Amino acid sequence: MKNTEEEIIEIAKKVMKDFRNEYYTEECIDGLFYKEEQEIISGKNEGKIFSAWVVSVYSFFDNIDFLCISDDTGEPLYYQNFNTIVLDIEKSPEGKFSRVDIE
Repeated sequence: MKNTEEEIIEIAKKVMKDFRNEYYTEECIDGLFYKEEQEIISGKNEGKIFSAWVVSVYSFFDNIDFLCISDDTGEPLYYQNFNTIVLDIEKSPEGKFSRVDIE
């Protein structure tokens, strides 16, 4: 494990703040767990295996979404909403994260 829970929570807060803008609250982070071999199910990293953290995030109407963050790089790998729709994540040159629909 390269990152601590605290470091991953801080990364998750930054990503969620970028995603949600004015709808973001720090209470949206519900919990997290570490998985040594997480296979990515779709998107640009589909089929690849990462050591990853999965952060559960309160969504609208008390639903739970999942943010997957690479333990190796500290970068987000994908975001899965409560409807099981998986979205890639891109980082702009300014360092802001955004969700990207998978084609």
